[in-house]
Amino acid sequence: MSLVKRRLVITADDLGADADINAAIVDLMRDGLVSATTLIPVAPAAEDAVSRLRAAGLDARLHVALSTGHEWAGWRPLAPGVDSLTGPDGALPVQGGVAEHRAAPADVTREMAAQLEWMRSAGLRPPAIDSHSGTLYGLHGRSLADTAVDFCATHGLTFRLPRRLGPVLGMAARGLRGAHRGAVARADERGVRLPEVLVSAWLPGRLTLSYPQLRAEVLSQLRRLPPGTSELIVHPAPRSAAARLPAADGRKRLWELRLLRDPAFHRTLRREGITVVPAW
Repeated sequence: MSLVKRRLVITADDLGADADINAAIVDLMRDGLVSATTLIPVAPAAEDAVSRLRAAGLDARLHVALSTGHEWAGWRPLAPGVDSLTGPDGALPVQGGVAEHRAAPADVTREMAAQLEWMRSAGLRPPAIDSHSGTLYGLHGRSLADTAVDFCATHGLTFRLPRRLGPVLGMAARGLRGAHRGAVARADERGVRLPEVLVSAWLPGRLTLSYPQLRAEVLSQLRRLPPGTSELIVHPAPRSAAARLPAADGRKRLWELRLLRDPAFHRTLRREGITVVPAW
């Protein structure tokens, strides 16, 4: 038996996307049901999120957004002149793949710096970055992970890049395994800490047909968690916010909120000897 314990950061993503989502995530953090959250500075309710975090004495990681996603079109970058990141309307693209393929690394670095500075100017101290829609990881065919690793090393941040891809992410990024290995090695060389694996309800909303299916998908991954510190990513939303999203996506976010309060979820953590921690 390995002497290295299994630890898990439970992260609620997408703080800033919606005021009701903000309220739900801050409540989850206060209740100890998530141990971290990520904030999108370019999202419309970002200032509301900062107010709620500061009132509760909480902090957040930087959820770098280079795209918006279908449910929240129209986000704009914070850095001026990052033309490779925007369309003719000046907005970030809806599709993560479009953002990933046309982004110039220098523009990515400038926009990450602008988003980080926005959070710091708001009185937050983000300890890490990660990627909205996975645009930094190469899930759409072109990896920007080296750019992100260098940015983290420069700014003293950790990075949500899993050391091991696992079966789901491995399939999604099957053409970029070499780029992933190189980015992990670069992170080790530059002293940027990474989580071991990422756990989530990976199936899209349209393929997630029931709450028991979503729960089984997550619990199965938790039982196979390796030694070290890994991360569970959830996107919880209350009914009011879920109703404003496409039906399948809203339903899945409701179920992810339900999962965090499910006794079966917490029993699995206890039985597996998994300790919940705030950071990797």
